[in-house]
Amino acid sequence: MNTKDLAYFDELISQKIFSKVAKTFNVSQPTITTAIKRLETEFGAPLVIRDRIQNTLHVTESGAQLAEHAKIVLHELRIAHQEIDNLSQNRLILGLPPIIENHYFPKVGAKLAEAGLLASLETVEGGSIFLRNAVRDGRVDLTLLGSVEPLAYQTLIAEEFDRQPFCIYVSKDHPLAQRKRIYFNELRRENFVFFNSNFIHNTAFNKLTRRNHFRPNIVFRSNDTHVLMKLIGENVGVGFFTRIVDHYRKDVVRLDLMDTEPPEFITSIVYRTTHILTPVQHQLLTIMHDTLATNGDDSDASDES
Repeated sequence: MNTKDLAYFDELISQKIFSKVAKTFNVSQPTITTAIKRLETEFGAPLVIRDRIQNTLHVTESGAQLAEHAKIVLHELRIAHQEIDNLSQNRLILGLPPIIENHYFPKVGAKLAEAGLLASLETVEGGSIFLRNAVRDGRVDLTLLGSVEPLAYQTLIAEEFDRQPFCIYVSKDHPLAQRKRIYFNELRRENFVFFNSNFIHNTAFNKLTRRNHFRPNIVFRSNDTHVLMKLIGENVGVGFFTRIVDHYRKDVVRLDLMDTEPPEFITSIVYRTTHILTPVQHQLLTIMHDTLATNGDDSDASDES
């Protein structure tokens, strides 16, 4: 079977028009027609039915079934191409969410430098949701991820190494700054500055707002923690971040949450179940295991409010 035929078929299922598929792949329309006929011969069943009068395309039951498998096959082929391309270029790619990068990676980076691996390391930054998809798609070899529940995926291996609470951050001029602890319900009338939707913080935050039955007033969103902390310092709004966030500001005060069973920020090392680790990737994984297993123990000492 020609895998290109599957790619044409997958696109045809999406676009429903032969000429558009041909244009997408920069081939002639008869090329697409011939590819579909080859697949129908291969599987011994009609996959699509063309109504030339109505200019419509109907996908048969057999075609719908093949479409599901085609997506999986094409996805795995894309990952294989990406992994082999990374290998051929000796690339070592690690995904790092910004908060996790700031808190955990410096010690890992120091160990990688000692092992002579730091110079060959490429990092991809983004929220945990973005990086979860990136490791699934083969764009990164391994990634550190944050979550509010233990990670369990059929296609990914997740090795948890730390858990930290979420906290509230307010300006030193805010009335709540005199407190050390707070119930989340006390914030129902506050303005918030917060992350965009690709950060796992949103999941924890939404869980608490639903539990406390109020819709938060978010006045500003950004992916830049430092910008959000500056706005908190200026008393523009209240922040909700994991305890390990890098704030180190005299104008920002951290408050612990007193809620029963509050969500936790869980950090894990994640990579694909089908990915065969190279010796260098094994070395990176070993260094992360050795470093991160002990890193969480001193997480409270660096940013007392």
